[in-house]
Amino acid sequence: MTLEINKMTPSLCKYNSCLAKADYEFTDIRKNKPKGSLLEHTETIVIGHACSKHVEEVNKMLKEIYHGNKKPNSNK
Repeated sequence: MTLEINKMTPSLCKYNSCLAKADYEFTDIRKNKPKGSLLEHTETIVIGHACSKHVEEVNKMLKEIYHGNKKPNSNK
């Protein structure tokens, strides 16, 4: 058995210059198909963090960045 020790990076609120310790983590799903594979691989990725004061603001900001005017999970 190999024990690993990894230094933790604190997650900070991404709203403007808040930089308070984050209480929430925002994730999305990335789908990719490795070259030469017939199977699609799905992985969860972290796209942002927010403190309790800015959850709604960061949520709105990330939706605009990652989904633009279309709804999440939309094919349009």
